[in-house]
Amino acid sequence: MKVTFRQSGGFAGLTMECELDTNQLPGDEAKTLRSLVKRSKLETIKKARPAKTPDAMTYELTVETSEGLYHVSFDDLNVPQAVEPLLSFLQRRAKPRPPR
Repeated sequence: MKVTFRQSGGFAGLTMECELDTNQLPGDEAKTLRSLVKRSKLETIKKARPAKTPDAMTYELTVETSEGLYHVSFDDLNVPQAVEPLLSFLQRRAKPRPPR
């Protein structure tokens, strides 16, 4: 399973990203990530259109599994409760994206 995470926006406009592959993570961390993805039920999330809220953080998640590819995006105002633990896990591992 591969998970790509991107957080952008907010007051400072900083973009944070990470890409995690369960085949390359330590065993416990890979198990935790798989569990968090499963509990978040990303495949059931309807496409949420991020609100045009100044300074809101926007989150984008792409998950590649043997069952398919899921891409969801939402902002601070419409983060599904089931996704919050996964977001916290990914935020702790995200790094600032270098300027392009």
